[in-house]
Amino acid sequence: MFRLIQLHAHHGIPRISADPDGYAHERAALERYRATPATFFGVGRFDSRGRLAEIIMDTICGPLGDCPRPAVVIQAGTFQRLCDTCAFGREVLTVPQLAARLGVAVRLAPVLAPSGRHAAVEPGWHAGNRIAREFAAHVEDPVWRMDLCAELARNPGAVNGLLIGVGALSHRDVLDLYPALCTLGAQLPAGVHHDLLRATVRPLSPAGVAALRLGL
Repeated sequence: MFRLIQLHAHHGIPRISADPDGYAHERAALERYRATPATFFGVGRFDSRGRLAEIIMDTICGPLGDCPRPAVVIQAGTFQRLCDTCAFGREVLTVPQLAARLGVAVRLAPVLAPSGRHAAVEPGWHAGNRIAREFAAHVEDPVWRMDLCAELARNPGAVNGLLIGVGALSHRDVLDLYPALCTLGAQLPAGVHHDLLRATVRPLSPAGVAALRLGL
C-alpha cells in the first residue's frame, strides 16, 4: 500500500504524516503526488501491518520545480528538496542521512515517462507560477477569481500556485483580504475544495495553511 506523506519539523524533531487515501501501486501514488508536489514530501510505502517501510522522494528541486536540475539533498530543518546548486551554503542532509535521521529507508523516485516532470513542462506548471505571482494583487478581483477557478478546473496541477500565493500572504494581508479569500474558497472547483478541506487536519502543511486562510 502506498500513501502520500508529509515531512515537517516540530521543535526540531522530524514528523511524518500520511494522507488517508491509499494506492495499490507506486506509479499511481507518484502520479497523484506529482499533481500537487507542494502539498506533500513524497510517497510512503506501508507494509501489511500499516507501518511505514520506505519513503520514495521525488527529484524535483524546490516546492515548485522551477529549477531544472534534479534534487539530490534535503535542506535540514525544512526538508525541502534541493539540487547541488540550490543547496550551496545551506545545511543539508543527503538521502542516506535523511534515512538515518528518520529511521526509515529513503530512495529517489523514478522518472515517469512520458508525463514525468523531467520530460515536458506541463501547462499547469506555468499556470501555477502565474497564479502565485498574481495572487496577492488580484484576489479581490472577481473576474480574476473566476479565471483562477477555471484554470484550476482545467489544470489541477496549478493548485500549487494557489498554495504558494496564499501561503506567501502576511498576517496583515490575510486580515485585509479575508472576505475575498473566503469568497474564493467557496468558488473553488469541487476537487480542489475537497482536497483542501481534507488538509485542514494538518494545519501546518502548505495545503492546511491555505485551506484555513480561505475559510475552509
